[in-house]
Amino acid sequence: MANLETLFEQWLDGKVLSDAQLQLLENDPEYKALMNQAQIWQQHSRDYKAEAVPTWERQSSMSKISSAGVFNMAGVWAVAASVMICSLIFLVMPKQQTPELLGQVAQQTQLLESQQKQIDQLQKIITAQNELQQQQMYQLAKEAIATGRVERQEDINSLITYIKTQRAQDQAYLRMQLNDLAEQVQEQPMAAIAKN
Repeated sequence: MANLETLFEQWLDGKVLSDAQLQLLENDPEYKALMNQAQIWQQHSRDYKAEAVPTWERQSSMSKISSAGVFNMAGVWAVAASVMICSLIFLVMPKQQTPELLGQVAQQTQLLESQQKQIDQLQKIITAQNELQQQQMYQLAKEAIATGRVERQEDINSLITYIKTQRAQDQAYLRMQLNDLAEQVQEQPMAAIAKN
């Protein structure tokens, strides 16, 4: 698959590929689709023609209205509307509800304060849990490292034992061969030993 990717990159870079290499790319459905998309984008980029931005004439697109008169009139109406709304509020709202509203505002304030305290407590709990979790992860990592060291030490000890056993066996085998050779030499007559 990496070969097809390399071929596709070379084809995108404009390098000339052999017919066999092109055939490999076109036989793969994924790379065939990619090649078709690349050809479409290349065609669009060749056909692109930049167009000049038209100039904008501000005076022709906006009518000339005396802005001072419009804003002065709007300001008068806004002041009048706000005075009317304020007077309606004071006339319609009975004076008996004002203490009740103040009581509700006080209750809402107390509720918000208690909720803020709860949020602060939850944040402290979350912070403590995070610290505890980090300590536990550190302890687990230390235990894993210690276990790995013990296992490596055991493996090294068993390897040393195996090497010592092999060495002892090799030495015993060499001693046996030397003894056999010594026996063969002792059994041969002296004339045969001199010829050798």
